[in-house]
Amino acid sequence: MKNSTQGRREAEQQKFSIFYEPLQLCLSAENLFRLKLTQSRLSRNTFALLVGNVGGTALAFALSVLIGRVLGQTDLGVYTTVLAWIFPLTLIVDFGLGSLITRDVAQDEALGSPYLHTSTIARLTIGGALTVALLIGAPFLSDNPAIITGLQVSAPLLLIEPFFGAFTAVFRARQIMWPIAWLNIGMLVPQVVLTIAAFAVGMDIQAALVINVITSAARLVAAWVIYRRNFVSWATYASPLQLVPLLRKAWPFALAAILAALQARVGILLLERLATTADVGYFAAASRFVEAGRMIPNAFFGALFPTLAALAALPEDFHATFMRAMRGLLVFGLAMGVGVYLLAAPVMNLTYGSEFAPAIPALQVAMWSLLPSLLRGARSLYWYAKGEEGRVNAVTALALVAQIALGLWLIPLYGALGLALTMLVSEAVALALLWPETRPRYTPQTVHET
Repeated sequence: MKNSTQGRREAEQQKFSIFYEPLQLCLSAENLFRLKLTQSRLSRNTFALLVGNVGGTALAFALSVLIGRVLGQTDLGVYTTVLAWIFPLTLIVDFGLGSLITRDVAQDEALGSPYLHTSTIARLTIGGALTVALLIGAPFLSDNPAIITGLQVSAPLLLIEPFFGAFTAVFRARQIMWPIAWLNIGMLVPQVVLTIAAFAVGMDIQAALVINVITSAARLVAAWVIYRRNFVSWATYASPLQLVPLLRKAWPFALAAILAALQARVGILLLERLATTADVGYFAAASRFVEAGRMIPNAFFGALFPTLAALAALPEDFHATFMRAMRGLLVFGLAMGVGVYLLAAPVMNLTYGSEFAPAIPALQVAMWSLLPSLLRGARSLYWYAKGEEGRVNAVTALALVAQIALGLWLIPLYGALGLALTMLVSEAVALALLWPETRPRYTPQTVHET
């Protein structure tokens, strides 16, 4: 009797498998097709952003060399210090809304316009207040008159850059990357040309900062035109959102951006205080090569974040895409570290000249910091896509404390090299803390409309 029952059960299972196995094959084929499509789109978007990053970084590098060659390391240090203050302040104005727009609009395109409309109010409120504060408070941020004037000249960037970032966040979320590339290149070409013309007639570093503000404003206008032409059909009828709930939702991203900006810029500010402006110029020269090394990874990150956000509900595709990204970043970081370590001296002498020889050791060490920095960046996007912004913030805060402590010790001893060593150690510590897996908690949310 038992054998008879077992036989009927096996017959039923065999009959069911006739239908189940083809269905399983279809689902596997569908998953494979979806993964291939995702990777293809990721490659196309990465290439588009790479074009912009290559062109933009090359032109920014040329601008840095131009300032260093014509005005010297001290004025290059002034230019770098001013932008080191401006950058974190623009992130405060942004308040994480750019990252929130990218993640949420990648999952629901209808949120794009209401998010953008409401973020405009936030930018005008926060940005207007900080712009006035910077104009008044610049003398309290430095005792160098050139830096004080440069901060006041650059104050409009506290509104210009966050507004531009809002438009590009929508472009990224909708996976329309080419406008971002051409906007960045289109800003820097006239900036370099106008700066050359200004230096040719004897103008100083303040003229370069004014030109930076003017070209940034022109780029913002161009981004607005692109947005209106491509998104007006659904933007016109969008309903605005409540400001406070949106800011509350964006707060983890705001904190993450501010902490990351402080970690990226606090070293420059410590260097200016604990060493000399010339040391800032040396490190600025070295960091330009590191920024050049970030061209490909930054383009990839710009495409990876919306891709991971869209795959958050598909764990297998999500994990496969992420691990493939990590392998590529590991190989890239190792290649850059070895290559620049061997070629740092001739490359520095060829570009900036023999007077920048003290920047060579800083360049060698700073380029090795790129490896843990890239892996940490990808892991941060992993947690962002899963809604674990708090985890990233905690690690970044610890890394910032470590960086300040190390900087206070190493910068007075080694100058620009001390800052490079500080970056290497703090990035490695942050990667180690950020790596362990946790149980995902992310659940897509929306902000209620008024």
